[in-house]
Amino acid sequence: MKSIEMLNIVQAIGLVLYFFVAAQGAFYRVGFGKALFDISPESFIELRKAVDPRVRRPLRALYISSLATTLTWLVLTVNAGGLLTYGPVLVAFLLLVADLALALKRSEPVNVLINADLLNTHQGYVNARDEWMKFIFLRGSLVVAGFVVLMLYVCL
Repeated sequence: MKSIEMLNIVQAIGLVLYFFVAAQGAFYRVGFGKALFDISPESFIELRKAVDPRVRRPLRALYISSLATTLTWLVLTVNAGGLLTYGPVLVAFLLLVADLALALKRSEPVNVLINADLLNTHQGYVNARDEWMKFIFLRGSLVVAGFVVLMLYVCL
């Protein structure tokens, strides 16, 4: 297979995978995140406990696949030309890495608290919700920005 054909395949797969990662961020930014502040903190904790075990494995696979594909795309574009060729892919890759770093350093500790039933006061529930939402909004903004960069790169 020629390297151009390989690049086109990796690019298509990379866009699809990155789209699904960014869709989660967009979903929270568009309104679901704001709606979570309209329910009680206790209901938020109950919802997170129900959702987290069901999405954890698929999201992990999606993130690893997206990271690997975007890295492959980056390597292929670095070999194809100069900074203008690979710069946008590098930016999108770094935004995805930043999202993952925040997930591991900030979101995951809150998930552990929620899932371990270590929160037992109304204020504890409020603090956990506020912390989790702060970082899901930030993380969502990062990956949506990365996806927009990739789309502009591919379309222009």
